[in-house]
Amino acid sequence: MSDGTPLAADIAMPDAPGPFPAVFDYYPYRKDDVWAGYFRQHHYLAQRGFVALRVDVRGTGESGGFATDEYTLQEQLDGIAAIAWIAQQPWCNGNVGMFGISYGGFNSLQIAMHRPPALKAICPMYFTDNRYTDDSHYKGGALQMLFDTLVYGLGMVVLNAMPPYPMDAEADWSAMWEERLQGEPWMFRWLENQTYNDYWKHGSLCEDYASIQCAVYLFGGWRDGYVNANLRVFERLHCPKKLIIGPWMHILPDVGIPGPRIDFLHEMARFFDFWLNGTENGVMAEPPIAVYIQQYDTPHASRTLTTGFWRHEAGWPLERAAEIPLALAAGNALEPVAPAEEGARDYTYVPFVGTTFGMFAPTSLPILPVDQRLEDPYSQNWTSQPLVEAIEILGQPRAILTISATTDIATVVARLVDVAPDGTAALVTKGVLNLTHRDSDAAPTPIVPGERLTVVVLLDATGWLFEPGHALRLSISGADFPNTWPSPKRYTARIHFGGACDSRLILPAVGPQVPALPVPTFRPPAPFEPTAVGQAEPSVWRVTRDHIAETVEVSMRMASRTRIGDAFALFGRREAIAMVSEQNPANATIRGLSQQTLSWPLRTIDTLARGQIESTEQTFHVTIHLEITVDGLSHSSKHWMRSIPRHLL
Repeated sequence: MSDGTPLAADIAMPDAPGPFPAVFDYYPYRKDDVWAGYFRQHHYLAQRGFVALRVDVRGTGESGGFATDEYTLQEQLDGIAAIAWIAQQPWCNGNVGMFGISYGGFNSLQIAMHRPPALKAICPMYFTDNRYTDDSHYKGGALQMLFDTLVYGLGMVVLNAMPPYPMDAEADWSAMWEERLQGEPWMFRWLENQTYNDYWKHGSLCEDYASIQCAVYLFGGWRDGYVNANLRVFERLHCPKKLIIGPWMHILPDVGIPGPRIDFLHEMARFFDFWLNGTENGVMAEPPIAVYIQQYDTPHASRTLTTGFWRHEAGWPLERAAEIPLALAAGNALEPVAPAEEGARDYTYVPFVGTTFGMFAPTSLPILPVDQRLEDPYSQNWTSQPLVEAIEILGQPRAILTISATTDIATVVARLVDVAPDGTAALVTKGVLNLTHRDSDAAPTPIVPGERLTVVVLLDATGWLFEPGHALRLSISGADFPNTWPSPKRYTARIHFGGACDSRLILPAVGPQVPALPVPTFRPPAPFEPTAVGQAEPSVWRVTRDHIAETVEVSMRMASRTRIGDAFALFGRREAIAMVSEQNPANATIRGLSQQTLSWPLRTIDTLARGQIESTEQTFHVTIHLEITVDGLSHSSKHWMRSIPRHLL
């Protein structure tokens, strides 16, 4: 870099004379050990004529400096400089592409916004265009709990504190390691910035879609936590673009669950070949969108396959789209026509609702939703008659609700459920809204107790076919635990419907495609030789209800051991327990640990972070302890404590 800080990269080269186009991904997740298994993608691309690089972000892995936060301006400027360096190498033809999953997808978009001249195409996967509304920190104005705030946050404390390898850093090893130990946990900034402000606007593509001019191939999954950005970004980009949305969670589509799995790297290689080599391979002549339309499967947390079918679309939004309203009616019915007479239904806020909703699993367990009937007693549920004809939806459903509550802070959670003829209830999608954010994420305002509000709850985007004989259900409750931090006060909410209170569910329905486009055909996953050999321990996901203490806990544990080459081994462990009090939901806690133990001959370095976030009605109290040992002896110990005011959360 221009300031003398080195960035480290591994390069997979084609076994042929060059020059070649170059593609790279860019993470703070340590290319040489923690994410060593992902280098198989670079082998695949190198075998197909691309120089493929993996670059460690400044202050992580083998790169110098230290990482002050995620998605910083310095990180983006470093990426721009890396692109210029790559383009000037004798093995590069001057054309560069970027790709990456999650963090790598984010910074592919963010760096493309700067328009570096050599960057001609990007393939971001599982990303967002708005770091506040659709990242893993906040959702609908509510703070995320188990995954982001602690599990990922503690994980980054550990990764940012781990050393580079002495044999790579040579004389600078000790200085590089000591420098990165000066940082503080990123999660403090996430907790301190509780509304949509300049902190979140930085790096958010929604602030300037026109800034991207290179070609973009977007990859998304219906069960991923970043699902809402896919169709929205495709619609608003002004550059050459393609989009594929499959049934997957936050896992690469050739190994992901639920399937079907595809050789997504083949799709990326075709795209890069066109834009970086100028090869006329027909990739841009195909319809630009491919989506997988899901159908009902018996709900199961570890289901490996989603029933459904692939379809091409010529663009977005669809000309044949038509909204279908279903009104909330008496008898907890969903009806095509709103009732003339006004009615109301109450529900009591139960803070532990949500344990059946699933987790999208970037760094927690991949848990798909289970039977939603387990939550029915704690929700208000409106159900349609069994369908005579199928209804297909594509996009974001929304619930328009006239609602009042007996307190000034409340969260409403709306779920769209597919009810099978035998009564089994499968979660299609859900939406969360902190009612204090009903008008603005930048300037939330308290609820006036008892005052009727008309609010729009956006449910996550989906593609789904409701089959004849099945019914639709809209379920309304007040919690999404442990995904979302519980609202602090007990309350009763009232849903008003009928008459002047036109509470309703709006379905983004699509009719038949006429004429029908060719059906997408994807290659099955290609066999690959692992670039790291790992063995996962049995994972734990346990829900415990203590009837004496009147608390509910969700605990998770995941651990694995990995061999990297002949000399190095890595043990990783993540544990977390989220707890909420049934009678005092302000009393919520999440505690856990993240550990990485790196070993090579004559050296073992163990990095362990423990943390806890406790809430009261007014405050989040955060405690983090980092302990590093070298060959069993204490090397570094750091401790942070902070109390952060809670602003309408």
